[in-house]
Formats: sequence, structure tokens, C-alpha cells
Amino acid sequence: MKILIIHNILWAHYKSALFEQIEKAAGKEDEVLVLQIAKNELSRKNMETTEFPYSYNFKVLFDDYIDNLSTFKKFKALASFILKFKPDLVNATGYAADISITFIILFCRLLGIKVVISNESTALESNNNFIKETIKKILVKSSSGFICFGKLAKDYMIQLGAKPYQIIEDKAAVVDDIRILESFEEAKRNNFAVSDIKTSKNFIYVGRIIEEKNLGSLFNSFDSFKRNNIQFDDWGLIILGDGELKVGFQKYVADKHISDVYFLPSVSWEEVPKYFTLADVFVLPSKSETWGLVVNEAMICGLPIIISDKCGCSSDLLKNNGLIFQSGDENTLEAHLEKMARDADFREKCGLNSLEVISEFKVENVGARVLNGFMNL
Repeated sequence: MKILIIHNILWAHYKSALFEQIEKAAGKEDEVLVLQIAKNELSRKNMETTEFPYSYNFKVLFDDYIDNLSTFKKFKALASFILKFKPDLVNATGYAADISITFIILFCRLLGIKVVISNESTALESNNNFIKETIKKILVKSSSGFICFGKLAKDYMIQLGAKPYQIIEDKAAVVDDIRILESFEEAKRNNFAVSDIKTSKNFIYVGRIIEEKNLGSLFNSFDSFKRNNIQFDDWGLIILGDGELKVGFQKYVADKHISDVYFLPSVSWEEVPKYFTLADVFVLPSKSETWGLVVNEAMICGLPIIISDKCGCSSDLLKNNGLIFQSGDENTLEAHLEKMARDADFREKCGLNSLEVISEFKVENVGARVLNGFMNL
């Protein structure tokens, strides 16, 4: 059986981890090839390293950034490759985000090739645009199977017309749990430390510092938490990342005299687990978040979580391992910060539950299930 997986860029480590495991699960008589359209996108340029750490069969169509490629150029190259490769099944990722992939799904349908759509989006992100939703329904009807990030993504596919039995995987929101855990354990053994961080216990946020992440609410809630609970002077807040609002928030924190907030520069994904060794609770206060893969990463490292109701992962990953609040509700967020700081037994229980819940998303197991789904189709 010849399986062709079409993906947009090579430098997407969590996808590469899954592709690697899918190929490992394949039999000797099967061929799995990942066709990467471009090497990277401009916004992810800093994620490139000197060596590509994954071993799987792939081909890159364009040694360029995907932002620089026209829809026609991408579609022509993809269609030409499919005609030469003659796959039995095509797994299309980004089915609605990239118009060239949209056309390729219909192209495969005309050729009689089975298509599996990988879907991350949910109804929460739908803009209710009649034309776009109609196109999505046509693509769903044209496909034989679906790989979904989680429950909300699965529900959205069914809403668009997919049959429940066509969902071959509904826990595809994976990260490289193997390498993440290795990095975390190594940092613990080496007593990783950052000299600027003086507090013995810390909340941590990891990600871009942009409007959608709603960090203003986190700073306000943390400020109130510190002022109303002077007994928690050993608790700090680590902000690991960069973004357009970073300088403004640094000034905001300084002007309001919010104590024990540490702004650290962004690091590569392999380095992030080191900083989890300095943290006791992970916080993601987003007002818009398709999933929030960094929550997976924090849970792999055994952290309890506090997340907003706008995080797409909440339906799948929040199971007695943390607390949830309505996005923008600073009073509840403050209360959650206090609960975590005050109750060490609760924190420990949540951390242990994080390890149990995230085990369902182990990339090795998901890769095997996806490959099995391909074979069944």
C-alpha cells in the first residue's frame, strides 16, 4: 500500500514526530511518504536548527518559505507528484487553510484516490461564512476518513457531514513526548536554574506574547493574588516567550509594581521543558486557542494546569488535573492561582493526573492507530 501524506512545511516538530511514528508502524510491504510543500514559513524561521532531528521518508517540493509560493505553483507541483507517485491513499493536512490543498482533495477524488483529512479546527473558530462552510462540506463529503485533534475537532467534522465511523483518530493533538520528557529529566538531573528567578515556586506561561493570549488578565490576577496573600511571597510568574506586546507588558508590570514577574526570551521547543523544572503550575489564559499544544508539553512534565475555556484542548485534557476559568474572568483566575498556591496536596494530585491523562496522546500510540486506520480504509 502506498500512502502519501501532504503537509505544508518541514519544520513542524510535533507533526514530524507523528509522521515518524506512522512510518515506524508501517509494514515492509507498505510505503509511507510525507510530501512537504516547503521547508518552512517565515513566522517559524527561528525554529530551524542545524540538523533535522526526525527520521522518516519525506520530500520537500520547494526549498523556499511557503509564504512566497502562489496557490497555482503549489497545486501544479502537488498534482504532478501525485500522478507520478500513484498513491492508494492521500492524507491531506490543512484542508481548508491552504487553497492548493483544497483543490488537491478534489483532484484526488476525480482520480479515485481515497482521501483522509487531518483536522485541527473546531466550530468555535468557524466564521459562519456560508461559502467557506459549503466548501468544507464538499471536501468532507469527498473524503473517506478523518484524523482529528480532539473532541471539538471531531464534533466539527461530524457537523460538516462526516460519519462517526469515518473518524479514524480523535486524539491526534500530539507533541514529541519522547524528546520533551528526555529534555525535562536531563534538566532536573543537572539542576537547571535561571539566576534572575528568585522565587522558589512559580506559575509559568509559555508562548507568544500577543493579544490572543490575554496576558493582561494574567498579570492583573497575579498582581491581586500577590497583594491579597502576602504569605505567598515565594511565588513568582515566569513568562517564557516573545511577541509584539512584550515591551508594553514589561512596562505595565513595572509601572504597577507587580512583583516577581520574570520575562524570559523565547527558546526552541527542545529547550522549553528545562523551564518547566522551575515551575509548579502551568497557566494558559487565552481568549482564542485552537488547541494549545504547550498544554500537552506541560502535562508531559507532570505540571497541573490552569486554562481558560477558550482553549480547544479543555474538553480533552482537563480531567481532574487542574482548573478552568471563563476567559477574561480575572477574579476566578486569581482564585485559581490562590487555590494552587495554598493546597500543595491538590497540586501534587493534579500533576499526577496530568501524567495519566496525557498518556492517551502518546505519539507512538497515535501513530500506530492512524496507520491502522489507513489500512482499514
